Amino acid sequence: MDAIICMAGSARRLNLGQNKVYLKLNDQMIFTYSLNKLAKYCQKIILSIREEDLDLVKPYLNDQVSYIFGGSERYHSVYNAISKCEANTILIHDGARPFISDKTIQAIIAASQSADLVLPYLPLKGTIYQNEPLKLLNRANTISAQTPQLVKKDYFIKSYLEAIKDNFIPTDDISLILKYFPDLKVAKVLDEEMNFKITTQFDLDLARRLI
Repeated sequence: MDAIICMAGSARRLNLGQNKVYLKLNDQMIFTYSLNKLAKYCQKIILSIREEDLDLVKPYLNDQVSYIFGGSERYHSVYNAISKCEANTILIHDGARPFISDKTIQAIIAASQSADLVLPYLPLKGTIYQNEPLKLLNRANTISAQTPQLVKKDYFIKSYLEAIKDNFIPTDDISLILKYFPDLKVAKVLDEEMNFKITTQFDLDLARRLI
């Protein structure tokens, strides 16, 4: 099994002038927490980065960890990275989620023994509305997607090439594959709330307090 860590975003919502995954938590860059965790389970790890950030990741490159430059959209970045993976089973993780646990990773791996794709998720807590037009949704039928998502390299590449022709931009990795291979078996794994994505200043402050 290989892994991809997505790190090619611009972190515009934090408005700090740099990519959030290179900010420090307890003197350690945010992305390195996920890198160190996934390195215990994966043969190869591909960092999908921006070209201007190459010097920041160079100290972490070795026989197990390499990099690829990302694209204009997340799914372009994943395609660039997945094409470099050697294994067919791939974990795709957000570099801005530093608190992924061994428990969740092990549950994902176990679930993959009887499924084609694995989606870690969290249940939604509040009252959920569709925005436009405003419509109350059944909370029991909604979940929030997390990462790492487990996919198969061959299905992702085939789906990506179809999406390019259709001008379809997916919101996550599994949704891309399911659009073109809807009959694949998806296992869902309950994630932990600690595995949140650092997106806003509040998230960053919370992560620093937790560390």
